[in-house]
Amino acid sequence: MEQQTQAYKIFTKIGLNNWHYIDRKVLSLNESINFFTGHSGSGKSTVIDAMQIVLYANTDGRGFFNKAAADDSDRSLIEYLRGMINIGENNQISYRRNRNFSSTIVLEMEQSATKEKECVGVVFDVDTSNNEIGRLFFWHKGGMIPGDYRTGERTMTTGEVREYLQKHFPKEEYFYTSNNERFRRNLYDVYLGGLDMEKFPRLFKRAIPFRMNIRLEDFVKEYICMEQDIHIEDMQESVQLYGRMCRKIEAAMREIQELARIGEQYQAFAAEQEKQAALGYRQEKLKVLQLREEIRKTQEQLGLWQADLALLKEKEQEIGGESDDLERQYHEINIQLTDTGYALLEEKLRNLEEAYARLGRSEEKWNALGARLESWEHVESVSNQALNDIEKFQTGKITAEEIARLKKSLAGVHGEADGEQREAASEMRTLKKETRLIESELAELRSGKTSYPKELTYARAEIERQLYESLGKRVQVRILADLLEIRDEKWRNAIEGFLAWNKLALIVEPKYVKDAMAVYETLDPKKYWRVSVVDTERLMKEEQHVKPGALAEEVKAGEAYVKAYVDFLLGNVQKCENTEELRQCRIGVTADCRLYQNYQLRRLNPDNYTKFAYIGEKSKQQRQKELSAQLEKLNEKIGKFKKAENVASEILAHEYLSDATEEYRRLLEDVKEKQQKEKELADLKNRMEELNSGIVEELKTKRTEITEEQNAVKEELDRVKRQIWDKERSLENGSAGLTGKNEELVEAERALRGSRKDEEAFEIYIGEYKNPRYARLLEETAAAIEQVAEECGKQKSALVEVRTAYLKNHPQRDFSASAEDNSDYQKLLSQLQCGELEDYKKKAGAQAKSAVEHFKEDFIYKIRSAIREAYVRRDELNRIIRNLDFGKDRYQFRIGRSKGRDGEFYDMFMDEDLDIDPSALSVSVDHQMNLFSMSHENKYGHMISELLDLFIPPENATAAELEEARKNMEKYADYRTYLSFEMEQIVEGDEQRLVIGLSKMIKKNSGGEGQNPLYIALLASFAQAYRINLSARASRRPTIRLVVLDEAFSKMDAEKVASCIDLIRSLGFQAIISATNDKIQNYIENVDKTFVYANLNKKNISIQEFEKKDFGELVTEE
Repeated sequence: MEQQTQAYKIFTKIGLNNWHYIDRKVLSLNESINFFTGHSGSGKSTVIDAMQIVLYANTDGRGFFNKAAADDSDRSLIEYLRGMINIGENNQISYRRNRNFSSTIVLEMEQSATKEKECVGVVFDVDTSNNEIGRLFFWHKGGMIPGDYRTGERTMTTGEVREYLQKHFPKEEYFYTSNNERFRRNLYDVYLGGLDMEKFPRLFKRAIPFRMNIRLEDFVKEYICMEQDIHIEDMQESVQLYGRMCRKIEAAMREIQELARIGEQYQAFAAEQEKQAALGYRQEKLKVLQLREEIRKTQEQLGLWQADLALLKEKEQEIGGESDDLERQYHEINIQLTDTGYALLEEKLRNLEEAYARLGRSEEKWNALGARLESWEHVESVSNQALNDIEKFQTGKITAEEIARLKKSLAGVHGEADGEQREAASEMRTLKKETRLIESELAELRSGKTSYPKELTYARAEIERQLYESLGKRVQVRILADLLEIRDEKWRNAIEGFLAWNKLALIVEPKYVKDAMAVYETLDPKKYWRVSVVDTERLMKEEQHVKPGALAEEVKAGEAYVKAYVDFLLGNVQKCENTEELRQCRIGVTADCRLYQNYQLRRLNPDNYTKFAYIGEKSKQQRQKELSAQLEKLNEKIGKFKKAENVASEILAHEYLSDATEEYRRLLEDVKEKQQKEKELADLKNRMEELNSGIVEELKTKRTEITEEQNAVKEELDRVKRQIWDKERSLENGSAGLTGKNEELVEAERALRGSRKDEEAFEIYIGEYKNPRYARLLEETAAAIEQVAEECGKQKSALVEVRTAYLKNHPQRDFSASAEDNSDYQKLLSQLQCGELEDYKKKAGAQAKSAVEHFKEDFIYKIRSAIREAYVRRDELNRIIRNLDFGKDRYQFRIGRSKGRDGEFYDMFMDEDLDIDPSALSVSVDHQMNLFSMSHENKYGHMISELLDLFIPPENATAAELEEARKNMEKYADYRTYLSFEMEQIVEGDEQRLVIGLSKMIKKNSGGEGQNPLYIALLASFAQAYRINLSARASRRPTIRLVVLDEAFSKMDAEKVASCIDLIRSLGFQAIISATNDKIQNYIENVDKTFVYANLNKKNISIQEFEKKDFGELVTEE
């Protein structure tokens, strides 16, 4: 065939040093068909993966390592380099290479025409202490260097390879770098002959396992019709700019409508404000008139009060004369009584009666003290001496020294009682506080709750709250103790005591751990330092081992992640019966809470399994019993202290003579003096009885009558004076009120503001009343003002509402929504109506023309051109495979108009009459909305508009809407969207030629019949990638032609295999075909060289090479 005359690059050797189970090996490849065979796991994928590292310049490998063997393979580069043998307990990995070493992978190529050789490869330096890998990709002219990149018994390092290349090659004949991307660009652009950097690796990776889990039509679309980079940025920018301008016009028009609505509402508000102002003027004017009327009435009243005051003062003078005359008469009678001696005795009687009354009060106080002191007889702590002194006190026969002694004795007893009372009260307060805490905890326990520390419950609630806010759903945050049960009560105390605060750790499901820990970090560290969150996610990733006889066996947990944490805490704690058993283990505990740890024997804290026992229902019941017992003991103590307090309080209530001793001595003297004063009083009264006869009796009667007259005159004079005082106060207050009203009138007149229109309206209003009652008129006006104010408020609210809606729609406007005037809004409305809108329309017209031109040049013609190029590629590929004999079948690719909805656009792109005339566009906005005027507008105008809309993202779009718009743009900028892809089978019959579409039929066929079309499509893809389809006369650089297929023909019989290999050979590919040795008979007659793999003891890979002449020996061995 024509392709075979084209120059290309042949892989001649594969060199491996320290790669997986291969220490050193160089494979020599045939230029045509190479066959890798061996048992499963013999090492075929090991060599293929090494080649892929170099061919992709990719050292990650996780996307392609061992994929031929398993899709879910997770083999890593370090495992290949060090030669991983197995994974033991605790995920411990064993390797073949455990000292620092270097590895190399080298591919040698030869140009088919010139026979010039070149090599591409990579060298790795491995530090086994930390598994760090250094790398160096390289290329050089010529074959593999002597020694196969080794120095003596070891592989060359990166530094040695670099130094060797610099020393033995001219600068232009080698290249090296540790940068994958940089080497990859050179590899595809130069060394491999100019391959597509994106498509080739994807095709090569997919071909190796040959498990075509992709629809046939998608495969043809992806690998036959390659994506073209149709730059639509200019067109898209132009269209989007026009769209933005149209949106600006629409936005301006909407804004004008909104501002006009605001103006209308403002006018309604202003009308109500005008009504309110007119009523306000009326109200103020009425107040002025009312004040004038009140001032006139007040002046009249003040005149009346002044006249009354003058009359009252005349009467005061008249009564004063009468009082003076009576006082003179009283004085004359007293002189006459003095001359008789009776007045002197009266004075002495008054003094004696006052002294007697004072002494009587002292006697009463003394007797009361004696009665109160009697209560000490029942107090046991009072001495007999004190009781004797109390008896003397009661009889009044006590001395001052005895009073002082009694006072001291009682003060001592009182002080002792006071101390006892204070001590009992203090103890009761402490005990009651403990009682309240216990009662609260008991109440929680009886209601089914566990009384946890407050900081724990607060932290738990806060984490639950923040998780709900961040995740949008309720996440349970539980306490470890609530999730556990103890199997054997014997070990309860040991488990509670050993877990200590750990049993109060907070638990969430593994998938919420990161979020819970993020919330935990925001909590106050000073307040919540004892609270912890368990990393259940990490616990579930690591296996927790439980030793036989461990304390963990005695704990039950429902959730796996909870059980994992218990196993972590208690899985290494051994249950022991005595100290000897404890000493036999690293960590051990006995049922009576002896702990052996860190080579120490100690006791567990009893509080952790008594006061702070939380695990399971039994712990709650046990805690209830303990708390009930504590509560009973506390109540008994409180009762005892209460009794002591009552006794002390009774003693403190007794009289203990707290005043000074001198005070009690004085009282005692008064009691004794009272008896003497009683005799003197009786003697004086007898003497006055003797004088109380004759002229004295007459003078006393006359004096009494004058006194009665004086009292009557005095009462009348006091009444008149009160009347005078009242009148003077009224005049004073009236004058002050008048001054105030005058000032108020002046202020009201000064404050009265109104237009001529307001004044005229008021004159008409007040003229309707002959005798206006200002108070009633003010009430009516106030009611009217209230009604108008309410309406004004409604209109203002409506104005604020429309303004707020406007400002929400236009956040760039910083106007006030509640401003009393409308100047900002009216000014903006004028600007928009007169200036900006017309400017937008002119710019939009110009941009529409630009958008048309870009749409024509950057999109429609490019899509049409790409479709035509796809047809050319289709024809070339069909020409390649037309004459190929694939058994009895022949195949061809069919690419045409999409059969779906997108196919409607195909007709528009491919219509030869399609023409766009930007100059014909109208500047009118109405016509701009239908952007494009075309000669065939009647047929495709709606489609063009639909496409254009796709390239204009929605305004204020969300992230999801923008992503949707981006995907649509990518889809419709891809010419393949408008095409359908199919592969057809051609069956030649005696009478007719049958063409079968394979996309639907392939699912119904099985075995080789189903693989054939996919296989044809795959090889066609490689033919296109390597440009095998180009004419030999066309100028192009030689490319590689390597195809690697693993188990490619597993469902085919020998005849189909032979046909497929013949096709590979006829297309000029160099192939590596891999299959297990049980299918060797299907391949042996059709390949040029065979490589037999074996993996001895799963640690050493051996590879034997057999040329075609040696195949007989190979079949015999098999």
